[in-house]
Amino acid sequence: MGEALHLAEHVLTVNFEDIPADAIEHAKRSIRDYVGLCIYGINHPIGQQMTGYVGTLTESTDVTIIGHGKSNMPNAALVNGITGHAADYDDTFESVVIHPSCTAFPAAFAAAEMKGDSGADLLTGYIVGLDVLLRIGHSVAPSHWHHGWHSTATVGVFGAAAAAGSILNLTRSELRQAFGIAGSCSSGMKKNSGTMTNPFHCGHAAQMGVSAALLAQNGFTADDEIFSGQYGYGEMMTPGGDYTPESISDPDIEWAVLDNGFKPYPSGVVTHAAMEGLRTIVNREKLEPSDITSITAEVDERVTDTIDESDPQNAQEARGSYEFCLAAILREGDAGINEFDDEYVNNPQTRNQMEKINIEPTTELFTSGSAEASYGSRVTVECTNGTKHTESVSTAPGSPSNPLSEPRLRSKFFECAETGLSKEQAKQLEETIMALESESSLSNFAEETIPI
Repeated sequence: MGEALHLAEHVLTVNFEDIPADAIEHAKRSIRDYVGLCIYGINHPIGQQMTGYVGTLTESTDVTIIGHGKSNMPNAALVNGITGHAADYDDTFESVVIHPSCTAFPAAFAAAEMKGDSGADLLTGYIVGLDVLLRIGHSVAPSHWHHGWHSTATVGVFGAAAAAGSILNLTRSELRQAFGIAGSCSSGMKKNSGTMTNPFHCGHAAQMGVSAALLAQNGFTADDEIFSGQYGYGEMMTPGGDYTPESISDPDIEWAVLDNGFKPYPSGVVTHAAMEGLRTIVNREKLEPSDITSITAEVDERVTDTIDESDPQNAQEARGSYEFCLAAILREGDAGINEFDDEYVNNPQTRNQMEKINIEPTTELFTSGSAEASYGSRVTVECTNGTKHTESVSTAPGSPSNPLSEPRLRSKFFECAETGLSKEQAKQLEETIMALESESSLSNFAEETIPI
């Protein structure tokens, strides 16, 4: 069985009743996390740019742009994909370098709202989209990522097509055509990290996934085995010849949503183990910036090709800067959306603390966790009184192997949601999301994302 046929069969055979309870609960936590970020991101400069852009294209009022208003299916998916990734605070798979919700959820939501489906249908399409994402992601890792492709986008377009296709009830043949169309829309370069185009990749993938599903449903054709053979996606996207098609049908890959982790900080996930280690030391030892002379973070050398902004000039660049991320922890004891601000990045106090940070790439720091996405770090703090404190974090905090507490996750949701909603509105939205499977339609959920 070819890869596209296998994925189509999977999309067709998953029903809500088949999904285990732990996967449903984790999916709802994922959606809560993501929707909060969309509400924050809609008022971010990137969100403001995109709502202005789509407003010039259409006056349609079919589908909700979270935190804003209405548009058509593809454009709503575009904006919801961008805003949820605007702060780089959105979820990540643990076992492969991909943000899943910023492509699959906007596509599933657009299709479900347009079709008038239920919360259970939305959950099913979203979960199926993540399954497709994880399987394809494993099939092209690691060479795809290390060659410079932004995997969230280049793989995410297929997850978006699967999510929308599941909800739109595409046939087996139509799903294969949708994957073929999506293959020609697979794009995104890591070179654009630290710019507005990085989150655009995510929205573009969501938009193209929805468009691929709609085109296929309308009879538009493409190669029905886009992944395999000469010039197929697998060969084209793994220059090292590392495509593993067996990953797509691997029976050990089940319910990808359970591989999904939540970020405690709005920066590249590779920075998080170091940030958590420093946060632990600073808060445990009750240290102030003036108490510290230097900080050394040992990090996996495989991440330094992506996280290399030692002298960031703005908040977008700072999300990929170990130096800034650790300086923010040093100044505040934590770091959230308020610290990732252009003025804060360039504040002399921040710059002074960044000078204390030393990053040491290493090849043999930790062996636990995934080879591609464990992102361990060891942090050593030297104090003015001569004492040293060391903390090791072997796996990124928030990953399934090192999960965040529910209170910390809820605090993150409200931190983001209350940038656009009142406290009461945010609480009501959370309640609706956490009971999403009982919603017979998505009208309440959609309305509750919009400020009154």
